[in-house]
Amino acid sequence: MKKMKVSLIALLIFFTAGILSAQEYKITTQNNKEGRLILKDFSDELPIEGYNGTDIIITSTSEDLTPPAKAKGLKPVFPAGTDNTGIGLDVQKIDNLITITCLLPFTRSGEYKIKVPENLAIELSSGCERNNDISIINMKNEIDIKSCHNIDLKNVTGPLVLSTISGDINITYSSINSSKSSSVNSISGEIDITLPVKTATDLELRTVSGAIYSDFDFSESQKNLKKVGGNEMNYSLNGGGFKLNIGTVSGTIYLRKGN
Repeated sequence: MKKMKVSLIALLIFFTAGILSAQEYKITTQNNKEGRLILKDFSDELPIEGYNGTDIIITSTSEDLTPPAKAKGLKPVFPAGTDNTGIGLDVQKIDNLITITCLLPFTRSGEYKIKVPENLAIELSSGCERNNDISIINMKNEIDIKSCHNIDLKNVTGPLVLSTISGDINITYSSINSSKSSSVNSISGEIDITLPVKTATDLELRTVSGAIYSDFDFSESQKNLKKVGGNEMNYSLNGGGFKLNIGTVSGTIYLRKGN
């Protein structure tokens, strides 16, 4: 019995330590279409979640942010800006524009997670050395990403402007914001997109050495996720509408029916 109590106490200390090590920073903004969040130079995995609120909430569980004992009384110095958050980030806010720059070198991970008001536009860029895999869910405005690694979007509306060098791109739309054209491009990765079945769009599909597969009815003879062709294809889906450009050099394109 005594051994069990000791084990329970040890578990409690372990989980409490995990909770206490999480650091949080909030930025108050408005949850409207005029707002824009710019994220720069993040490393490692970066999950972003949209929600119905008015704060941008950034959490970090990284031990890399804890300064050594010898740094007591000193402030960290970074070449890209000043840490005004206490978690390795520089935050600048001008009206509806919020810019967050990660100051950590690419060899260190902040283990960040970000919750964002769902109606904000998001713009994100990071260098190839940062190995930045990006996942975004539940956003209702424009998303602009320039990366070298994987991009995973779920329950988004767009418009989307996405480009990556060696990563795969996976997108599941909840509905379509057709106010602007969208562009999705990867050099060597696969592109997998799920569109609402009644989406009206003018498609431009391009791949140099890959293939294109879809379960949309591009002709009377093609059914059930068959290969449509290779290289380049233009098609007006459901009578046509906003322009959707999808391209890859050596990857395969998958275009699927959603709800």
